[in-house]
Amino acid sequence: MKPEGRSLFARHRDLLLLAALVVLAAALSTRLGPYGLRVATMVFMYVALAQSWNLIGGYAGLISIAHPAFFGTGAIAAAILLINGAGIPIAMLGALLVSLAVALCIGLPTLRLQGHYFVVATLLVSEALRNFVLNLNAFGFSGGIAVNLVGPLGLTRMGPAEYNQLFYFVMLGLAAASVLVVLGFERSRWGLALRAIRDNQTAASALGVAAARLKTMVFMLSAAIASIIGTAWAFWLGTVETNEAYNLLITFEIIVMVFLGGRGTLWGPVIGVVLILMLNESIGIELAELTQIVSGLIVVLIVLFQPDGLIRITTDGLAAFAPRRLAANFRRYRVT
Repeated sequence: MKPEGRSLFARHRDLLLLAALVVLAAALSTRLGPYGLRVATMVFMYVALAQSWNLIGGYAGLISIAHPAFFGTGAIAAAILLINGAGIPIAMLGALLVSLAVALCIGLPTLRLQGHYFVVATLLVSEALRNFVLNLNAFGFSGGIAVNLVGPLGLTRMGPAEYNQLFYFVMLGLAAASVLVVLGFERSRWGLALRAIRDNQTAASALGVAAARLKTMVFMLSAAIASIIGTAWAFWLGTVETNEAYNLLITFEIIVMVFLGGRGTLWGPVIGVVLILMLNESIGIELAELTQIVSGLIVVLIVLFQPDGLIRITTDGLAAFAPRRLAANFRRYRVT
């Protein structure tokens, strides 16, 4: 009986841990002040974004810079629908459909590329879309002007505390849902097939894995999650501006978070998000440029010395950072 009990617990360990974290976060919602509530909401938002990028960047091994295209399109499309009289559910659904169409248009040609060609292509497409929206002047929307969404959302009667509480739980729900999506995907046959493609696409294709179809499916799933988060972000801020919505810095931040914690793992991105946001908050706005420099150094050091990320601590303990282990990892990247 005991071994079976331990086996059952092991099978559902991640699900139980997620449930415990959600309950704890819900209980803390009334104990956090305005500042703590804002920081916690940001943590939840970045957890969801990091998990969405982890699908394509961690499990598929494709370093995509196209996330601003999906995040920004979710925010901008929802804003356009709202100011034209659509209700919140229609605006959310419409923004999601537009983002999926954008993801399909980006994914079909770029997913045929590999390595740095794919990275550059996704970067250029994302920037091209930002410039297109900046010059858009239609449907009552002007790309260079911020749009106020508080009135169309119908939330003008809510006080600041209620407003922040609402989006605290919205982002918490999105973070939990994104972890569940990755957990389900990780344990499915698609997750195994995608890891096989990441490790050796030629061998995986020879075994009958439909690499192109699977990568396109995961790319669109990743885009859908990013789009929903972008919509929620726009609603939370109560305003949306094109350059901010399509900000490349968002993608660079979540890439740092995923690499730091451990890409291609369930809890690695969560660890990375918490550590990087703690770094950002401790350094402060006055030294924001220093934060970016430190984040870049972190990625370089993690890739060179601990490519599996800080998640290795949970399995190997401090032995994961033993000098001999770090030296062995570094030698793998030696230029010959």
